Amino acid sequence: MDRARTRIVGSWRATTRLSLALEWNPGEEELLPNFNFSPSLPGEHIPGVGVITGTSSDRIGTPDGRAWFASLSLSPQSMGWDIPVTGYVGASYGTHANDLRAIGGLRWSLSDRLSAGILHDGEQIHGMASYQLGSLPSGGPTWAVDLLLVEFDGSHTAGLTLSTRF
Repeated sequence: MDRARTRIVGSWRATTRLSLALEWNPGEEELLPNFNFSPSLPGEHIPGVGVITGTSSDRIGTPDGRAWFASLSLSPQSMGWDIPVTGYVGASYGTHANDLRAIGGLRWSLSDRLSAGILHDGEQIHGMASYQLGSLPSGGPTWAVDLLLVEFDGSHTAGLTLSTRF
């Protein structure tokens, strides 16, 4: 399937509840506005539970389209359990196939900087590893690198993400 191979996303946290973003897919000549909104921040109403809604491109396994989603985040450590796992469950509506799908994922913290996890996009389960690089240069913005192993129609493709916060 022909899809954008490069995606550049710039986001701005407007408030503690709202993030606004622009997603640029240069190979598809596509510029998309995205957002995330948290009507309930993690632990605000229920210990260890948060709610997030938003939109993004409908990319894994589709050539085009938008996705609209809502999910509950779960943090057992915030509930007082000594388990280094976080997760989420939710639903995503994709405009490419005009369908609603269950989504979810789990992330295990292996150390202060390294985590591994799985995510379900509504059709396939994908693996992910994340490493927090820290401040580069010292005292500058924090950086992270993610490796994503995507499965689609029985084949696997690796993807790499480099991100920063400042």
